[in-house]
Amino acid sequence: MIPYIEIPTMQLWGSITVQPFGVLVAMGCIAGAITARWHAISCGLDTRRFSSLLAWTLIAGFLLSHIVVLLFYYPERLSFSVDLLNIGKGMSSFGGFFGGALGAVIFLRYHRLPVLAYGDALLLGLTVGWFFGRLGCSIAHDHPGLPSDFILAVDYPTGSRHDLGFYEWLFTIGLNVLIFAIRPNELRPGVLTGLICVLYAPVRFMLDFLRVGDKLYYGLTPGQYFAVVLLIAGVSVLVLAIKQPHKEPGRFP
Repeated sequence: MIPYIEIPTMQLWGSITVQPFGVLVAMGCIAGAITARWHAISCGLDTRRFSSLLAWTLIAGFLLSHIVVLLFYYPERLSFSVDLLNIGKGMSSFGGFFGGALGAVIFLRYHRLPVLAYGDALLLGLTVGWFFGRLGCSIAHDHPGLPSDFILAVDYPTGSRHDLGFYEWLFTIGLNVLIFAIRPNELRPGVLTGLICVLYAPVRFMLDFLRVGDKLYYGLTPGQYFAVVLLIAGVSVLVLAIKQPHKEPGRFP
């Protein structure tokens, strides 16, 4: 049984506070951006364009992450007001992923840059940042699951139960080890993106059966439907990457 560890919010000055979750998300964004830029440099991509791409992707990802929460998890809260852009009131990991992907594709197509090669750099950065983000979820305990006496269940104040943020954090550890072990900068463009999607989709689909309180659509959570879409997208990208002739990443179509 994993003990329930709660790190209190730190008050800096007046009403200004620092939450552990927010700190870890910020660390994830920084670590992810550094990693993504390193990969872009190692693959000979345009770093000037890549810096703009990072900003575009992050903004689109954060905005869509909140909108997806409102649309699929709490539709009763949806209103066309300033709250629609208030990401502090809930974020969806899938919303962030697909929102960031949409923003990235629009940017890359507009500037006529190779989507697969630049996408790999973004996904590598996401994988590193994901580690910090899910660590924040583990500390905040904001993804409690069904009651359980499983050895990795967390001893919540109300009783032991699955902590899905903690489980996904453990998954990110293994994913990062695997990705860096296979030397991502030596892979054919698109393979890294497809591989990450294919590995995560079934894990998330199964974990969502342990969730509590989520809105269900025909017996499945929104996350499970997104996981199916992610799996299809991952397989499609892998097939496309394998079929493409191998060229220098920076010139890959």
